Amino acid sequence: MLRLTVISVILCFAAADNVVFKDCGSKGGTINSVDVTPCPTEPCQFPRNKNITVAITFTASESITSAKTKVYGYILGIKTPFPVPDDACQDMPCPVQSGTTVIYRNAVFVEPVYPQISLVVQWEIHDQNDATVLCFDVPAQIVSG
Repeated sequence: MLRLTVISVILCFAAADNVVFKDCGSKGGTINSVDVTPCPTEPCQFPRNKNITVAITFTASESITSAKTKVYGYILGIKTPFPVPDDACQDMPCPVQSGTTVIYRNAVFVEPVYPQISLVVQWEIHDQNDATVLCFDVPAQIVSG
């Protein structure tokens, strides 16, 4: 059983797709990499009725005792919130000391009712004071599953 789990974890990392992203105002950390699965080509194709996995490696430049996830889609220029669980400490170890490199992992289900459109996804993590720890944008398309 342990061997199967280890193989599954290795395959998940091997399947991760490092994406080109635009930093949109990270203040409490430096983003080292962003991996989105599936995203073999850009813009990322997010199939409806499937999970999208995001892994962010970042180095904190401040101490973080608690954190919240906020995800938005810019649709026709309008910033629209996507419903995601907001406790980022479920997706990364908390507390985080300044200078520590952390891996944040989250999965988002693309609802079957989402329209097939092009958008820019903005992913944010905010600290205990609601200050932006990190923020990045990735172009995407919601496609049929």
